[in-house]
Amino acid sequence: MHKIHVATVAAALVLFFAGTAHAQDKISLTVAAGTPPRALLAVAKVGEFFIPEVNRRIKTAGINFQIDWKEAYAGSLLKQMQMLDGMRDGIASIGVVPSIFYPDKLPLEQLSFAVPFSTFDVALVSAIMNKLHKAIPEFAAQYDKFNQVRLGGSGVDSMELLTTFAVKSVDDLKGRKISTPGLALAWLRGTGATPVQGNMMEYYNSTRTGVYQGFIVMPSTFPAMKYPEVAPFVTKVGFGAQYATVLTINKDVYNKIPEAVRKILDEVGEQWGIETDKAHMNAAEAGYASLPGFKAQLYALPREEQVKWAKAMPNLAREWAQNADKEGLPGTKALAMFMDELRKAGVRPVRDWDKE
Repeated sequence: MHKIHVATVAAALVLFFAGTAHAQDKISLTVAAGTPPRALLAVAKVGEFFIPEVNRRIKTAGINFQIDWKEAYAGSLLKQMQMLDGMRDGIASIGVVPSIFYPDKLPLEQLSFAVPFSTFDVALVSAIMNKLHKAIPEFAAQYDKFNQVRLGGSGVDSMELLTTFAVKSVDDLKGRKISTPGLALAWLRGTGATPVQGNMMEYYNSTRTGVYQGFIVMPSTFPAMKYPEVAPFVTKVGFGAQYATVLTINKDVYNKIPEAVRKILDEVGEQWGIETDKAHMNAAEAGYASLPGFKAQLYALPREEQVKWAKAMPNLAREWAQNADKEGLPGTKALAMFMDELRKAGVRPVRDWDKE
């Protein structure tokens, strides 16, 4: 009887540990975003590229691990302004965080917005920001404070001006209310316009009802969001591509995942940014091509008018860098690296923000 009892216990232990090991081979991950996939390519590329590519690489590598994905977009779990704190608190496992909305919490991620009129190349801007993340520890440390790991970052095509009135010169903005998010509001300084904090989910209705007379947004959003219906005057100001979105994972969740799978998440997260950047470049062209269907008018500011607009502003980059320095962050160092990388790539900025 004693031998039978020992054998029974041993068998039970084998089953227990086998069950425990099996449970460790599977995890449920909820991916959240405050915007719908149709409005933001960074969100669309999570479902179209990131999730299937992670699954494919896990299978190809022969790793005994399965992810049960749950997707919660369009603010169904977390609104845009809730993403960073919600990810910190574990409400979602992985999130598309609009870094543009967190100038105080993610200050270093705002760098590209401090150097407008630089380049239309989305991929270049993101590549430079990735270099800064690898070279300067303080960039990653921003996410440590919010219990997150940055898997990748992506840019957006050059944000441009849509209005209910024609704009042929910076002087046409005087006395007008213009909306845009985050640090991009600073682009209106010196123009005589009244800046209004806003976001993509508000632009259409707020313009239609006269809350403001225009807004600054990416052309890639035109077909899906139908912005030119309410703001048919589209001015290609040339603000330039911006780094605006990051894909993060809750650090507690990340640490529970096997190292081999973490490596895949890191690699695919970086590639997600690259794929999103490519999509934005293509979608920007499609956005401009959609304008005749809206009966919208497109006007591109000449270089001299861009220079006039840029010089009407204070030195936003210098202000940004000095404010970061005061907070103990490497603002001046990051700005110098960013501008040097732009110039190495052959970019001719409207202003040498770091040298003035």
